[in-house]
Amino acid sequence: MRRTGLAAALALLMLAFLWNGDLTAQAVRDGLALCARSVIPSLFPFFVAVSCFTSLGLARDCGRLLAPLTAPVLGCSGAGSVAFLLGLLGGYPVGGRAVAELYRTGSVDRDEAMHLLAFCNNCGPAFVLGVAGRARFGSMGAGLWLWAIHVAAALLTAQLHRGRGSRSAPLRPDAPALSLPDAFLRAVIDGAETMLQVCAFVVFFLAVLRLVTVLTGLSHPALAGAVELTGGISLLTPDRAGFITAAALLGWGGLSVHCQTVAALRGTDLSLRPQLAGKALQAALSASLAAVVSIWLF
Repeated sequence: MRRTGLAAALALLMLAFLWNGDLTAQAVRDGLALCARSVIPSLFPFFVAVSCFTSLGLARDCGRLLAPLTAPVLGCSGAGSVAFLLGLLGGYPVGGRAVAELYRTGSVDRDEAMHLLAFCNNCGPAFVLGVAGRARFGSMGAGLWLWAIHVAAALLTAQLHRGRGSRSAPLRPDAPALSLPDAFLRAVIDGAETMLQVCAFVVFFLAVLRLVTVLTGLSHPALAGAVELTGGISLLTPDRAGFITAAALLGWGGLSVHCQTVAALRGTDLSLRPQLAGKALQAALSASLAAVVSIWLF
């Protein structure tokens, strides 16, 4: 019965795409333009850098230095803290890819990787300051507050998520570090493949969101942002309610981001469940913090 319902839903979706061919085609063109204008330039270099960083064994080396500082705060090893920092700098889904790379190379075990997924995949400062702050609220100050709230909520999520990971897999021996030429070639090839998957999800969900908006008339920012982050942020009003909603949406990431993370985790036995729970918690914490901050901003 469930498969019959799924088949019917997919058939209706295909018919809707066909019936609204011009709308769908324009949504795809807009999605491709978005990828070319901002997604690829901001993410692809980080994908390559993250892969090189882990394949060369540098994450393990940096992790040993960071462990005494980050273990009490994040509840993870030094190598895991590297994934957190890379995710904060690179934006969605660099953190998820960093966790997957650390797990593949044996730098973290499955328990720690599952813990990291709850709080390491975050929105980058370029998006928060530029798209959310300056473009939507007309203020770099609002963007800085949103970024501070985002980081604080991620840190709180890390604290609240301690001890919830699976402990079914022991730490594997570290994979031997690759030579620089081999690491670079692998990083570029893997990064290009992941970039293609990310762009595919962005384009598809933008087309679905555009179709749902036209057919139902629903265009609430929270609904749009729950599916695709950029679309939701662009619909917000520059007021206190918009600021709180922006903080929540940035913490959640959107269905498109979660699918991008699934693509980054391919080839591992890691589950997306910790990220879904962690991002839901981070969204709630972000909204709560934003509600307090907005009293003085608006």
